[in-house]
Amino acid sequence: MGIMETIGEAARIAAYMATVRNLMFMTTKAATSFGSRSGTVIDEIVLHGTESLGTEDQSATYLTGTAVNSIHYFIGRDSSRLYSIVPEDKMAFHAGNPKKHPTVQDHNPRSIGIEMYQRDISVFKGDASKLDFTDWQYDTVAMLVYDIRRRRNISRDMVVAHHTINPIDRPDPRNFDWDRFNRQVDSISATLGNLLGPEYRLDINPLLMMQVRGW
Repeated sequence: MGIMETIGEAARIAAYMATVRNLMFMTTKAATSFGSRSGTVIDEIVLHGTESLGTEDQSATYLTGTAVNSIHYFIGRDSSRLYSIVPEDKMAFHAGNPKKHPTVQDHNPRSIGIEMYQRDISVFKGDASKLDFTDWQYDTVAMLVYDIRRRRNISRDMVVAHHTINPIDRPDPRNFDWDRFNRQVDSISATLGNLLGPEYRLDINPLLMMQVRGW
């Protein structure tokens, strides 16, 4: 590779990381429980809200792994809190069917799980309207989901809420603004597509592309 190609590659990486900048805060929190995917294709991303009684650190540590609970990524409410826990090529226990409901399928083998920290609803005396997510969480989950989708060619409709695949046991992520999230992912996709080429553009809303390009 010549010097001009090297400079070009460095500029490409710099542009990419500037756009998904929050991912540079990611640190590893070692997983203790995970499984093998046994060759299953990863084609889904599942978003969760923890609704935890404990602190962010306690919640993240818990999600490093038990026999029924672990996660690939954890996003705290505070700026710079982002953990990689279970490697993507391993199966985390986040979207299964531990209670054996006949109408619930196990999505663990095919999916990547992202947990966003929330306090438990009991802290708010049952008032679900108090359950929310911070700007840091919205920005970070959008950047992370864009990155995973681009690398693994996962379609927009395969980014789902935990409650859509297991509505019996879990209502999470409650009060997550899916419109805001999807707009942010689309904006990242459009920005990097314009900067780096069409291979960085996801299956985004064509109306947004027209706005970004000034058409």
